[in-house]
Amino acid sequence: MAVLHLLSNPAAAASCLGALAAGDSLLLIGEGVFALSMVVAAEPAARLGFLVDDAQRLSVAPAPGALAVSDAEFVAWVVECGHSVTWT
Repeated sequence: MAVLHLLSNPAAAASCLGALAAGDSLLLIGEGVFALSMVVAAEPAARLGFLVDDAQRLSVAPAPGALAVSDAEFVAWVVECGHSVTWT
């Protein structure tokens, strides 16, 4: 079953990327959005998104290859994946 990885700490990005499996999803939330460009550059084999409200609040520009996710879509990702891991 696919896992939703929630990255809230940019310092944990490398560990998180190493744990991703094909079919997983990675959502950058809170200060985790600061790792957006690094995560996109790593070309993970997972669906990649960032919480758009957090990116706007922290003045982080969107990056090609990452989905801008609303709060409602965040909930949909959680339900869809069933399991989640939070990287803090």
